[in-house]
Amino acid sequence: MQSIDDLLKSRFSSAIAQAFGFEDVDPLIKTGDPKFADYQANVAMALAKRVGGKPREVAEKIVTNLKIDDICELPTVAGPGFINLRLKKSFLAAALKEAFDLSDRAGVETTAHPQTVLIDYSGPNVAKQMHVGHIRSTILGDTFARIMTFLGHNVVRQNHIGVFGTQYGMLIHHMRTLSIADKPVTITDLDRLYKEATAKFKTDPTFAETARKTVVELQSGGKEAVALWNRMWTATHDDYTGIYKMLDVTLTDAHERGESFYRDRLPKIIDRVKSTFSREPTGERSASAFATDSDGAFVVYLPGYLNKEKQPFPMMLQKSDGGYPYAATDLAALYFRVQEHKETPADQKPLNQDWHADRVIYFIDARQTQHLAMLFDAFRAAGWNKNPHTNTEVQLEHASFGTILGEDGTPFKTRSGDTVKLKDLLEEAIERASKIDAQRGAELTPEKRAIVDHAVGIGAIKYADMRQDRNTDYTFAWDKMLSFQGNTGPYLQMQYTRIRSIYRKGNTTPEAVRDANPPLSLAHEDELTLAKKLLQFGPTVESVARDLKPHYLCNYLYELCETFSRFFTNCPVLKADSEALKLSRLRLCDMVATVLRIGLHDLLGIQVLEEM
Repeated sequence: MQSIDDLLKSRFSSAIAQAFGFEDVDPLIKTGDPKFADYQANVAMALAKRVGGKPREVAEKIVTNLKIDDICELPTVAGPGFINLRLKKSFLAAALKEAFDLSDRAGVETTAHPQTVLIDYSGPNVAKQMHVGHIRSTILGDTFARIMTFLGHNVVRQNHIGVFGTQYGMLIHHMRTLSIADKPVTITDLDRLYKEATAKFKTDPTFAETARKTVVELQSGGKEAVALWNRMWTATHDDYTGIYKMLDVTLTDAHERGESFYRDRLPKIIDRVKSTFSREPTGERSASAFATDSDGAFVVYLPGYLNKEKQPFPMMLQKSDGGYPYAATDLAALYFRVQEHKETPADQKPLNQDWHADRVIYFIDARQTQHLAMLFDAFRAAGWNKNPHTNTEVQLEHASFGTILGEDGTPFKTRSGDTVKLKDLLEEAIERASKIDAQRGAELTPEKRAIVDHAVGIGAIKYADMRQDRNTDYTFAWDKMLSFQGNTGPYLQMQYTRIRSIYRKGNTTPEAVRDANPPLSLAHEDELTLAKKLLQFGPTVESVARDLKPHYLCNYLYELCETFSRFFTNCPVLKADSEALKLSRLRLCDMVATVLRIGLHDLLGIQVLEEM
C-alpha cells in the first residue's frame, strides 16, 4: 500500500501544479503536533517567495485546489501559512485493513526498484577469538541484511575474513620456531601463541624480518604456509560459527570471502591501477589521482589526503618486498564485488551469481574512516564505480560505528583489563537473564526456561547495541539492558508476550479474530492514536534502510509499545462494552503483535516469545 506520507505528497503536488503551474515543488510535509494536526505542510512559506505572494494567501490557494477529502478532514491554515491536516477515522480504519488484512507484512511494501546490495560485516580474524569489539559490526550488518532482504533487495552477505596481515606471518613463523607447525591447535592455543608472537615481533628485529617474509610467502600461495594457515582457519571457524549460532545471525560458510580468495587477483588489480591512473602528478598539489613507485613500493596519491606534515598521504598497494597491504586486498575485493563476472578459482567456493552490486555497505568501526574514504575515492578515480549492467553509479557507503564503553567511560574491558571475549559476554548475558527469569517465570518448564533465558539475554545485548545511534559510543550496563522497564529488548519482548496472553485469557486466537473480519472502531482517542502509530511502521522501515540507522526502528517499536499500553489501560479489550468492540480491539492487539514480531524477529534478529 502507498504510505500516508507519499499519498499526501502526491495530492499536494497536484494541488500546487494546478494552483501555480509548478511540478517540482516539495510540499514539505511532516508529522504535526498531535494537539493541532496529524500532518502539517509548510510549503507555502518557501513557495511565496517564488510566486511573489503572501504565504497565507499561497496556503489558502493550495487548499482550494487540494483534493483530499477522502483522506483528511477539512484542512486549516494556521499562523503565517501552515497547512494543518487531520486524518479521517474512516480513512485510518480502511488503511489499517489494507495494511494488515491483505498480507503479513504490516503494510511494508517491497521495493519497486530492487538493487543488489552487498553488505560487508563481522569480519573476525583468523587465529583470534572474537571479542566484544566484533559485536557491533556483526549485529548491525546482520540487521541490515535482514531489512534489505525484507524490502525485496537481492542481498549479498560478505564475511571478509582477515588472513593476509603481518600478524599471520609472525604467527606462522613463531609456530615453526617452536616446531609445532604440524601439531593440532585450538582457538585457545592460537590466542596464546598470537600474544607470544606479537611480543617477539616487537622486541626481536630478526624475528620481525622473517615474519614479514613469511607474509609474502603466504600471499604468494606457499604450500606449507597455506596448509598451516588452513588449520588455523579451521580452529577459528569452529569457534566463531558457534558464536553466530548464539547470536542468531544469518552468516553462513557460503558468505565467507577471506583475503585469500583475492590472492590471484592482487597482481591483476595492480596492473589495472597502472593502466588506469596517470603515473605522473599534475603538480605539487596534484588535482587528480596518480600512481607511482615510492622507495620500492607502489602507491596511489589521491587529492585531499595529507599527513600530519601537510604532505600528500599515499595509499600503498604493494610493499617494497612484494607483499600486499590491506588497501590492495580491499581494492581487489571491491572491484570483484562491482565489476567482475564469475572468475572462481578451482579451489574456491563457487559463486551463485554475478554480483555487480548496486550498493556496497561496509559495517566497520569509525577508526577505519580514512582508509575506506581513500578506498572509495581510488575506486571512483579509476572509473570503476559504474554498474556494468545498468551503467548507474554504485553507492559506496561506510556505516561506521562508535565504541562500547565500560561504566567508567573507557573502552569496555574485563576487571583485569583484558579484552572481553564475545563468547564469554554472551554466556554471561544468558546466565544473568536466567536469574531474572527465575523470579518471573517459575511456572515454566526447565526446557522453556532455557529458551526464555537465551532469548532475553541475547536479545538484551542486541537491542542495547541497536537502540543507540550507531555513530555514538555507548556504555555497556547490564542492569539497564536487562531491565523489563524502559526502552530495552526485554521490555519489548514482554509486551509481545502480554499481547499473546490476551488471546489465551479470552479463549480465542488471533486467527479466529482475523477470520471474523471485524470492522475497526476508532472512536476512542487511544484507539485513534494507536492506529496512526501502526501506519508509521512502513515509512520507519524505509527510513532505516535509507539512512542505515537501526535506532529509528528501535525507537518506533518502543513508542508503539508505550502507545499500546495507554490503549490497553484506557480501552478494555476482553471486557469491552460489546462483542463487536471486543473483536475490533482484539484485532488492534494482533496488529501490534504483528509489527513487534516483524520488527523484533524478522528485522532486528531478536526472538519473540509466546510465554515468559
